Amino acid sequence: MHISIVGCGWLGQPLAEQLKQSGHSIVATCRSAEKRQTLEQLGYSSHVYQLGDALTSDALKAVFQSSLLILNLPPGGRHIQPDFYIEHMCQLLSEARQQGVRHVIFISTTAVYGDMQGRVVEQTPPAPKTESGRAHQIIEQHALEVFAGDACVLRLAGLVGVDRHPAKYLAARTDIRHGSQVVNLVYQQDVITAIEAIIEQDKYAHIFHLCAHEHPTRHDYYRWACAKLGLDLPEFVVESHEHQGKIIDAHWTCETLGLELSYASPYAMLA
Repeated sequence: MHISIVGCGWLGQPLAEQLKQSGHSIVATCRSAEKRQTLEQLGYSSHVYQLGDALTSDALKAVFQSSLLILNLPPGGRHIQPDFYIEHMCQLLSEARQQGVRHVIFISTTAVYGDMQGRVVEQTPPAPKTESGRAHQIIEQHALEVFAGDACVLRLAGLVGVDRHPAKYLAARTDIRHGSQVVNLVYQQDVITAIEAIIEQDKYAHIFHLCAHEHPTRHDYYRWACAKLGLDLPEFVVESHEHQGKIIDAHWTCETLGLELSYASPYAMLA
């Protein structure tokens, strides 16, 4: 299959590598000429593309020739410009459909569930609280409307990988709030495996989310993780009346896709 990955970065590049090994033809976009050179050396047809570039750009012409678009462009973290992000992501999706792209997988976030308390399943209605969460919900809805039964939304919990772990940003900090709330994390390779399962099984017209099945508290887990990494331990504020926060339950996604997570526990992510 011809597959375009728009946003071939930390998650997109290893995803491209696995899909290529499975026999798919990959078109990849990135944000710099240096990254494009790296991708070309790995054997991908690659193009420099920034969100907001003209829909008639050479990069998108190549993207629109694919059967499947994997849209993996994050909004920019703290520097998110929600109106810009929503406008251009929706335009990109509409143009892709008009140009004949058959399927789309939109990589979204469990931030669409906002500050919910307790167990959250795939069928739980979103209630975003952040700009990123709100933007992702709007783009999700647009993808599902424009591509109808040919769209799949995959909401991801906090991403962890060999070179990426949130404990590194918490080390040595003090008075960190919400120590009693649980963590919702997912490992990079489990995400890649899930995306490949969606493609192989034609599991479109679904909203999935992905997260490890085990949910230790932030206090317990991040102090353990920092010790494991040889970092100074963080100090959390733990209040007895505090709720656990949201617990992302991904069992339905795993059962539907026939997945067994390789990193079902966050503790396995640093084993």
